[in-house]
Amino acid sequence: MAKDFFGRLEETIQTTGKAAAQKAKEVADSAKRHNDLRVAKRDLNDLYRQVGEKYFEEHMDYPQAEYIDLFNLIEKLRGDIEILKQEIDGGDDEAAEEDIEE
Repeated sequence: MAKDFFGRLEETIQTTGKAAAQKAKEVADSAKRHNDLRVAKRDLNDLYRQVGEKYFEEHMDYPQAEYIDLFNLIEKLRGDIEILKQEIDGGDDEAAEEDIEE
């Protein structure tokens, strides 16, 4: 009888251990998928930024009508950034540039 009890106990422990291991794997897989999604979204946004910067640089002198307001805002912000960088006291230009890019 004791042997039967311990046999069932061992089987229960093994089953519970397998279920816990499976759940841990599922959680890890889910976390990986979420991280992969975050990385893909960040990469996509970076590509959009690169396309936008390239388009802006190539068309800044003669923007299409629907982009004029956006181009003007970009130029204003660029000017504001230059002024702010000049106003930073004792700041390293490289450090200020790194802060702006982040």
